[in-house]
Amino acid sequence: MAQRIKKRTYDAYKEAKKARRWDPDRECYLDPEGNICIDPSIIDLETLMKSILTAEEQIKINDANNVDKERLKEESRQRYLRVTRVKNRPPRH
Repeated sequence: MAQRIKKRTYDAYKEAKKARRWDPDRECYLDPEGNICIDPSIIDLETLMKSILTAEEQIKINDANNVDKERLKEESRQRYLRVTRVKNRPPRH
């Protein structure tokens, strides 16, 4: 995965350099959408792999948090429905 990202970065940088899309204000090359293209020779593959792992861990944490939020919403809804049923129950004689 890290190798693919580095290759994409290289391809984008090479294309931006060939098209001479240099931004003098930011002192970098830009892709056709205006995003910064960095020189792939400055990318450390090990650091890139660590950042991918960190991003994947964050995705897992976010997914777990979303599951917890949904569970809490459902529990709250169930409590509301129980309270509503009790309040609307006709009195016993």
